[in-house]
Amino acid sequence: MVAAPWSVGSVRILPLLDAVTDRDLPMAEKFPAATPETLAEARHRHPQTFTQERWRLWVRCFVLRSRGRTILVDAGVGPETAPAFSWTGVRGRLPEELAAVGIEPSAIDIVVITHVHDDHTGWTLAEGTADPMFPRARYLLHPADRELLASSEDPEDRAIDDAEIAPLERAGVLDPSADRQALTPELTLVHAPGHTPGHQVVLIDSDGERAIVSGDLVNHPAQLLQPGLNGTSDHDPALASETRAGFLDLIEREERLVAPSHFAEPFGRIERDGPRWRWRPLR
Repeated sequence: MVAAPWSVGSVRILPLLDAVTDRDLPMAEKFPAATPETLAEARHRHPQTFTQERWRLWVRCFVLRSRGRTILVDAGVGPETAPAFSWTGVRGRLPEELAAVGIEPSAIDIVVITHVHDDHTGWTLAEGTADPMFPRARYLLHPADRELLASSEDPEDRAIDDAEIAPLERAGVLDPSADRQALTPELTLVHAPGHTPGHQVVLIDSDGERAIVSGDLVNHPAQLLQPGLNGTSDHDPALASETRAGFLDLIEREERLVAPSHFAEPFGRIERDGPRWRWRPLR
């Protein structure tokens, strides 16, 4: 079932659940600095993000409607032929989710790729082709992530580039994003490096209301319970922690609704809890 949309001022946010998959390793190996107490509390507070000791990963994309433009943030894990299938074992449902809310691929004006991990790039191309899945869209990727893939010798990075990013470049639809870039007068794309060099988020400011589509700024609620906790997928752990802390302060100060990629719930509030933070989902 498609989750209910949310409005932030005049911006409409539609959450689309591409996949749910259980990671192959225990949470303690994905977040090696996590204390047993942190993991136990996270499992108690957020049971839908665990399968016993393992991470249950929710993979969401978001459609933003603002000032007559339709913008997709991230492209999920993709089909069986996409690189992410090798570790998820799950076919993504983004095409079905879009159809369920009445959005044709040709209606998308912009695709924001928050970063170049393969659970965010899977549906950039139409299945079984080298053609963009969203034929009218410009695809926005930060240059630091384009350089990461171009210079990497890691086989996973090469697979993502070859299968999901380089074809967009050849098709002439891949654009470099700026560190701060207006998508509409209500939506701003902002560089938030650390998880990857070019990781980026979308700030929503409309009619006095605020939100953030946060990408992988916080991958799991456990990171809120233990500030400074990083995962093994963070490219630069120290920078990821610094960036996360800065944005958490901004989220609290500006009372922003949060739409995260990988939590069990598509919308919620992140609130200060003494020296820690707490996730309060909106039902």
